[in-house]
Amino acid sequence: MQRLVIIYGDGSHNTELIARALDEGARSAGADTVLKNVNDASLDDLRGADAIAIGSPNYHNLMMPTVRKFLESMAGMELSGKAGLAFGSYGWGKEAVNTIHEMLASYGLSMADDLLIKRTPGKAELEECRRRGAQILGCV
Repeated sequence: MQRLVIIYGDGSHNTELIARALDEGARSAGADTVLKNVNDASLDDLRGADAIAIGSPNYHNLMMPTVRKFLESMAGMELSGKAGLAFGSYGWGKEAVNTIHEMLASYGLSMADDLLIKRTPGKAELEECRRRGAQILGCV
C-alpha cells in the first residue's frame, strides 16, 4: 500500500480544510495516510512515505515560520523518487506555496502541480482537493 504524508500549517483553518480533503481523497483511493499539523509533526512521520504534501497559508507574503522550519529540517533526508505536492490557501499572494514547491523540488521530489485555493475552500474546491489527493500517488 502506498503512503502519503500530509503536513500543514494553519492560521484560519483554510489550509487545514485542504489538507483534510487531500487525506480523504488519498484514503478513498486506497492509500495509507498520515495527516498532521506541523506543530505535531516530526521527520519520523516522513519515513516510508511514497508522497509528501506540505501546505501553508500565505502569512505576510511568506509561509508560516513553523512550516519553513520543518521544511529546512528535511534538507538532509533522502527524498528523491518521491512525489511532492505544495498546497495552501491565499488571499493575495502565492509566495508560500511557491517557496514550498521550490524547497521540495530542491530535495529531489517529483513535484505535482501546486494546489492553491483562494481563501476558504468551497464545495467545488474541496472536491478538487479530494481528486488531487487520490491522484498524487500516481506521480511516483
